[in-house]
Amino acid sequence: MDFKKETHNASVNDNTSSVKDKKAKYEDSRKKILRDNFAKAISEMKKLRNVNRNSTSSLNIYSREDIQNYVKSPLSNETNLRNVSWYLYYRSNVYFRLVNWYATMWDLNSRNVVPLSTFNISGNNDNDNILKSYEETLNQLETYNMQDNSYEILLRSYIEDVVFAIFYRDETGSFFYVLDPSECKIDGRYFTKDFSYSVDMSKWRTDARQEIIEFLGEPLQSMYKEYERTGEKYIHMPDEYCACIKFRSAEIDRVIPPFAGLFQEIAHLLELEDIQAIADEQSIYKLLVLKMKILSGANIANDFEVDPDLMNEYLDIFIDSALPDYVTAAMIPGDGIEAFDFSTTATDKDISRVDEATNTLLSTAGGGAVINTRNINNTAAFNAWLKSETEFAISSLMPQIQGITNRMLTYDVSNPCNVVYFPLSVYTRDDYKKSLLESCQYSFNNKIAYNTLNGISEKSSLAMAHLEENILGLHDIMKYPLSSSHTQSSDSVGSPKKEDDEIEDSTERSRDNPS
Repeated sequence: MDFKKETHNASVNDNTSSVKDKKAKYEDSRKKILRDNFAKAISEMKKLRNVNRNSTSSLNIYSREDIQNYVKSPLSNETNLRNVSWYLYYRSNVYFRLVNWYATMWDLNSRNVVPLSTFNISGNNDNDNILKSYEETLNQLETYNMQDNSYEILLRSYIEDVVFAIFYRDETGSFFYVLDPSECKIDGRYFTKDFSYSVDMSKWRTDARQEIIEFLGEPLQSMYKEYERTGEKYIHMPDEYCACIKFRSAEIDRVIPPFAGLFQEIAHLLELEDIQAIADEQSIYKLLVLKMKILSGANIANDFEVDPDLMNEYLDIFIDSALPDYVTAAMIPGDGIEAFDFSTTATDKDISRVDEATNTLLSTAGGGAVINTRNINNTAAFNAWLKSETEFAISSLMPQIQGITNRMLTYDVSNPCNVVYFPLSVYTRDDYKKSLLESCQYSFNNKIAYNTLNGISEKSSLAMAHLEENILGLHDIMKYPLSSSHTQSSDSVGSPKKEDDEIEDSTERSRDNPS
């Protein structure tokens, strides 16, 4: 077949439209596609703020005495402690790193998706129904993207204790919109272990808040209308949007930042750092003293060899033209020039005090032992500490995140599977992988779950397995796949029979001839 010739003949015989007409139709079609895609993009985007409106938010400054008073009476200073926590988060790099240490260790991609609701242990199972439930659940989990979305609410939980959010999602993705905690109250708890809450809608009467309601739409529009209709300030957040987690989950009525007990030590450290900064600045300053000689045999101390007024003129020129900003000069009676600096041995002591205070704070905080690795002596201690840190970070919040995920699935999937997040962090994942691999070696069905620990989602694992085996046929093309000792027999690839025989013969000859 002459492909080029056929193509040429087809173009010659097509006299229905000219090239110019085709180009015009293409341009019209392209513009329509762009226009439709743009409209779709706009409809799938949530506007969150009016960037032309000036922001009035500010960050208060707190003294060490203020913080000490708040910590002494935490229950009557919940709002103050929350504000202090944000102040220290921005002010102290140690606190910033400590909070992020816990917020970034999560690994919500490592999970097990189990079709419990569609599986019948008696054996009378509808495979199509199970497969449909599994696929819909996986699609929805891809949309939720909990690993990325949860960072903000986890971070805020370590800073504020409780986080009130609206969970928005559609076929394009999802995000959490966090509300002001001072305007929300926990009003219940779901059987999935996460919390429900109500919002003070009387705070949403301002023009700026009305704009937000207009931007976000539901559920705030319906909640504000209910407030106007009933006059009740606190309106319940609809369950299908409600997302609330609390670090101190056993104390519903008390909101205390998780690290409030460290606030005094952090404030003390900041104070030491400020003192050290002043000492460092002073240490570079110098004073040059020019001593003017007194006439020999003079009876008065101001009978100088040179006129002081003339010397002052030269001194001013010397200071302005020859000395840097951190060096100055003066004149006194005497002979010669003497230099004075403001550095003292106390500066070195201040440095030691700051270093010691930082080390003590980090060790007390827990996660600081990893941030400040001087306290880690060996691998065993390091691994044990990581497990302890993981337990501290996830033991309270993990059931709540899992609860939100499974509860949202009941609203978005007709018959969802159950999602179980593995109780681990990015630092303890490898050890967990080893134990799960051993289970797989003993024929337990954890292959897909194991691959989530490699950062590969269930749907990706299934899609690649189908592509590699059923479409590309890699099992035929690549006849010697990667294998490990538990998949090999004595006759398997990688264990040549000839080489084994040669080794065995060599061993027997050595036994017979020891010399």
